[in-house]
Amino acid sequence: MTGPTITLHDARPDAEPGLGALRGYVGDVIGRMNGRPATDEEIDAFVAESPHGGLVPPEGVFVLALGAEDTVLGCAGLRFVGPGVPDDAAEIKRMWTAPAARGLGVGKALLDDLLRRAREAGRARVVLDTRADLVEARTLYERAGFVEVEPYNANPYAQVWYALDLR
Repeated sequence: MTGPTITLHDARPDAEPGLGALRGYVGDVIGRMNGRPATDEEIDAFVAESPHGGLVPPEGVFVLALGAEDTVLGCAGLRFVGPGVPDDAAEIKRMWTAPAARGLGVGKALLDDLLRRAREAGRARVVLDTRADLVEARTLYERAGFVEVEPYNANPYAQVWYALDLR
């Protein structure tokens, strides 16, 4: 049995359908942090604080993974510049797979696309920060060759920092 057909498309995280994916990501992270479902007010506050998070050209990109009938299966962003992004690096942000699509290769497809884009942009490495409780994401990154590094930013919500050398 094969998994779903996954297509990747550039989008904006501050306009549909990217905004819906961003809201899914935020709801998932807040829910894990608080041990309960996120409220609409919590999600709205996060989105209002950083509507596109530097994930629009030329600062970065936001990619959607779409399935049948353009169902959003996941999203991920890549920043080339911004607060905390090292000069020689690209930074992965907002990586998320919809609960119904987990285990189907969505995260790997998104990650492979972001790594290709970072290489094409001439970046020496890719960095990211994450929470310790996002075990599935951490497993994905480690399988792709990311290694834990010292913090490269002051993100108060991050507990683990990773880097992947692209050279």
